[in-house]
Parts: sequence; C-alpha cells; structure tokens
Amino acid sequence: MDIGVIAKRYAKALLQYAQLEKAEDKVYTEVLQFVESYKKVPQLSQVLGNPLLPAEQKEKVLCQAAAISASPVFQKFAALVVAHRRESFMLFIAYSFISLYRELKHISIGKLITAVPVSEKVANRLEKMIEDRSKNSVDVILDTQVDPELLGGFIFQIDDMRLDASVKTQFEQIKKQFIEKNKRII
Repeated sequence: MDIGVIAKRYAKALLQYAQLEKAEDKVYTEVLQFVESYKKVPQLSQVLGNPLLPAEQKEKVLCQAAAISASPVFQKFAALVVAHRRESFMLFIAYSFISLYRELKHISIGKLITAVPVSEKVANRLEKMIEDRSKNSVDVILDTQVDPELLGGFIFQIDDMRLDASVKTQFEQIKKQFIEKNKRII
C-alpha cells in the first residue's frame, strides 16, 4: 500500500468535489487549519489511529481540527475518509491537497532567510517583483525567516530556484578555495 498514491487520490477527489461545490477556497483554509492543528496537537494522530474510537467521533475530531464549524464539503470528505479507514493518512492527504490547490491557483511559496528581520514593506515589494516577472500569472506567498548565523546577506528560495547571497556561504567558498590552493603548494 503506497501512502503517496492513496493521499494523492483522496486529495484530487476532495479538490474536484470542492470545485464542483464552488467551495475550494473555504476547503483550502480548512485543510491549512487542519495541518496547523496536527502540528500543535501531536495526540491527534493517536486519536485518529485509535481503533476503539467510534467512526462518528473520528469524523468530529477531523472536522474540529479543520475549523470551528467545518463546511459541508469537508464534513462529507471526513466521513468518506473515516468510512474507508484512511484517517491515519489524513495529514498526507492534506499536504497533497495543499499542493494540488496551489498548483491549480498558481500560488508559489517563496522563502526569504536573512540575518536580520526585514520590514513588511521590503517583503511586499519582493513579492510584487516576483509576481510581475513571472511568465504565468503567479501569486507569491513569501515566508520570511531570520537566521543570525548567515552573518549578512540573504537566501531566497522559490519553487526549485535557490539564490544564496549570504556572507556565511561566501566565507565558506573562500575557505574552500584557500584550502584547495594550499593543497597544491604542499
């Protein structure tokens, strides 16, 4: 049994059903909330994997993890997942759904790591610049992080492109070149 294949099938089914009901945006926010709940409450996987817990209770747990009052689309999907005993795969299904939704809506996630915090103005300007330069109309969500070990500069990553202009990396490259040159001397 391949978890990835199962998760992708269920995620596709959820996306298609949500589109049919014109609720894909609502379901997307619920799935994001479910993932956040899963991260914050590690016992959620134990509860969903408990064979003694009745199916109705598992459905309620899934829906409560997704939203205070889950949409009918998510409720029906939770019932389907529990009926087919796939609740232990729900996190994988959620990640597959998020990926499919972002692909459908042309949303790219960018990551900007800097040594010091960047202002919201700079982050917004970077998002806008990436959206303007993209060939397809792409919405960019920029995740900014601070890593003081970079010393200066930045690391920017979006989709499969990575630009590392950090001082730490430049020092490492200089060190590597210095070692290579000194090996030849000896």
